[in-house]
Amino acid sequence: MMTSLIVRNNKIFFRDRMLVFFSLLSVLISIGLFIVFLQKLQLDAIRQVIEVTPAVELVVSEWMIAGILTMTAMTSTLAVFAIFVSDLESKRTADFLVTSASRYSIQLSYVISSVMIGFIMTTIAFIVCEVYLLTLGAELPSVWKLMQFFGVIILGVLLSAMINLMIVLLAKSAKAFSTVNSLVGTLIGFLCAVYVPMGVLPKAIQTVIHLFPVSHVAVLLRQLLMEDSLNTVFGNANEAMDSYMLTYGVVYEIGSSVLGTQSSVLYICISIFGIAIFAAFLFRLQHK
Repeated sequence: MMTSLIVRNNKIFFRDRMLVFFSLLSVLISIGLFIVFLQKLQLDAIRQVIEVTPAVELVVSEWMIAGILTMTAMTSTLAVFAIFVSDLESKRTADFLVTSASRYSIQLSYVISSVMIGFIMTTIAFIVCEVYLLTLGAELPSVWKLMQFFGVIILGVLLSAMINLMIVLLAKSAKAFSTVNSLVGTLIGFLCAVYVPMGVLPKAIQTVIHLFPVSHVAVLLRQLLMEDSLNTVFGNANEAMDSYMLTYGVVYEIGSSVLGTQSSVLYICISIFGIAIFAAFLFRLQHK
């Protein structure tokens, strides 16, 4: 029965063009901001240190694409939960309970659909972005690097789905969900340091971003995308490269130490399990 529900949810999502569009709206806005404002801002900052070349423009594009992929994972998984809210308001979930499906399996079907669709949408975005980077002169990623990319994407989608599950359990009406959807679409760009570079934000805001687990997905993607290009652009100018990486959130500095890749991965995994447990507890509390 749960398989049938998952298939149903997936079909509803992809048949609803407006649902697909709004799941990508924040991403489209970010691309627009990048073209109009953010790209020039970064290039002007880099121009003060080194000459702007096509390699520099590639670095800036890779930085933005990491943010786009992170936002896609968050907004696409949230959009799937609109089906859950719609079913809840129309009492369809009560109809499903007449079948052999339990309340938990029905809820789980939305979560699995969210993860599946989030992964599909983020993968499509990654392929499109990678083709764009190849036109700018980027090298084709190795098999090992592609495996790393998809590993981070899976972590990002799982984390986003858990966070969004918790959100929809608290905002169960269509009106509340619409409001939350708008807020998430706006805030995710700031909380992942996509709209505003980390270095220009107050320390308190930087701490909030450090604590926001989804931002660590953006950091991992930036490191994977930008590793080779940063070495090409900055060469032996290690001090300038370190300053750029800290300013634009390629790495996080906690206290006086730079946070390593393994620490970010561990933090994401702990967040996934912690939020999942909390969401399960909340769901059980609501359906005593």
